[in-house]
Amino acid sequence: MTTSLRATACAICKQDLEPAQRWRCEVCPDYEVCGPCYSNGIINHPHTLISPPSPTGQLRAVLLHVTTCCTTQCQYPRCRTVKILLRHGVTCKKRVCNHCKRMWDIFRMHARNCREPQCTIPKCSEFRARFSRNQQQAGSRRRAAAVRQRDADADADADAATASTLVDSST
Repeated sequence: MTTSLRATACAICKQDLEPAQRWRCEVCPDYEVCGPCYSNGIINHPHTLISPPSPTGQLRAVLLHVTTCCTTQCQYPRCRTVKILLRHGVTCKKRVCNHCKRMWDIFRMHARNCREPQCTIPKCSEFRARFSRNQQQAGSRRRAAAVRQRDADADADADAATASTLVDSST
């Protein structure tokens, strides 16, 4: 049995690699560099380096796959796990267990990043509508606070002018 050991340090600067900041060679399994070394262009490697997809991108790909997958023995990474999670969400009586919370978190995370007008992911359009309403309400509250502040500043200026006039007339 062969095990593929992933590099844990940058091949150039030897610093620990962070998952979101690593670039790896498609040909050499042990060649990975950190984001700063890649950005600085100090790489002397004959092959193309690629950045792994972000966790959000991976999750979006799995969700899109799961909504159309009908195969029971699917080999797509995490397909079965997400299918089980979705099935649990349909049958769970509690609705607040850790599995359900995870499922709703996944839907929310997807909806925050989704720009597809006719998205097939469950609850996506509902979450996006809620996010939009929340943003509109926050904007309204911000504008109302600005008006209140402006009115308070105007009242303070008027009070200061009145006080100044009273001081001038008493002298």
